[in-house]
Amino acid sequence: MPLENDTEDTPDTRFENDLGEIMRRTGGTFVADRRGLLTAGALRGRRKVARRCATVLTGGVLTLAALGTAGVYVTGGSGDDSASVADAAPTHSSAPQHGASRNPGPSGGEGPKEDPTSFMRAHADQMIKLLEISLPVLPKGEFSKQRGTSNMGGPGAADASLVYDDSYGASLVSISARRVDPKDPKVRQSLKCPKTTPGSVCKVNAFGEKNEQGHVGGGSAGVKVWKSTRLSADGYVLQAVEYNAPSPTGTPTRNEPPLSPLQLDELAASVEGAFTKYGVMDAEAFTSPRPVQNSWEVFDTLSGLVPAGHATAGLGGGGDEGYVIARDKKTNTKTFLRVRLGHGTPDGGKVVTRDEAGKHAGTVGWTAETVTAKGLRVTVTSYNAEYPHKPPVVSVPPFTKAQLSAIATDEVWQTLK
Repeated sequence: MPLENDTEDTPDTRFENDLGEIMRRTGGTFVADRRGLLTAGALRGRRKVARRCATVLTGGVLTLAALGTAGVYVTGGSGDDSASVADAAPTHSSAPQHGASRNPGPSGGEGPKEDPTSFMRAHADQMIKLLEISLPVLPKGEFSKQRGTSNMGGPGAADASLVYDDSYGASLVSISARRVDPKDPKVRQSLKCPKTTPGSVCKVNAFGEKNEQGHVGGGSAGVKVWKSTRLSADGYVLQAVEYNAPSPTGTPTRNEPPLSPLQLDELAASVEGAFTKYGVMDAEAFTSPRPVQNSWEVFDTLSGLVPAGHATAGLGGGGDEGYVIARDKKTNTKTFLRVRLGHGTPDGGKVVTRDEAGKHAGTVGWTAETVTAKGLRVTVTSYNAEYPHKPPVVSVPPFTKAQLSAIATDEVWQTLK
């Protein structure tokens, strides 16, 4: 029945009214399956949430993978023997290809489900690049025979190796990283020292880092191999290994491997710092490289060569230079003793002595210099002041040129390079 404000009764309005009435009557006779509607709605909601979670997970992995490869370069292949990875074009990452486990979701469908503590993604070229930028920067240093192994989400290690020639002898150096459960007793056991053989050394420091020195195949002869192994809180086992030969089965080119034990620890730490807890490599490791410093053993070695009657009151330096503050046990005066290592042409063990001028009036130094048979120049200088730029504390340097010559020609310097 029309209301007072209805429009005029025309064929068109009558049709619309009749159609509306039919729809209302039909709707009144429809009985919904409310349980079925609720079940279907809940199922659809669960599927929607699962899709969103999968999108967030995949997007996060892709983002981290892209960060991990920023600034990384590749060669024509991971087994390239000569070309440096820094000379090629950048590579781009994609989603993980292996290692993702797919389990039925709550809706009965499949969705990606990854364990972030075991996921790992590292390309061989990333590892090679990391090794190159982490080794000490030397004027005549050369890399060759770069090789690497990728881990794109599966078990096992990602690693890299190259032949490092610092002009004192070509040596094989390698790094590796693999994901583990840090609470696994077997992993913990592997970080303990086994029973050593004659000619080998194994130590675990206060931080749980294992350092090993021995020979390939055991024993006390042949190619030397030094290792530094550590376990990170994020679940990585990191290792740095070096030899005193271009291959484990090659001929030794030097007395010791190129990196000191401390440097080898630094190299392993560089590998640890290059990985995030998400299992991908950190772009910061490539954009802001922190190479291992040159040998810190220089001043440590010098402190053991201070002539009798003096004690080491301080030491310092870095790279190929080190110094000690030598304290006279009788007078307590302190003077400066310095050693510098460099390159030179062997001259049959000849020692050259000379006088040096300090940077303060009255401060002078006496120097002895020699070049070893392997081309290592050793320069030792003693000043009559606590530092070359400070006023003198005695009239002449405390150590004679004969004593300085003995320090310069000591065989211990041969073991540093």
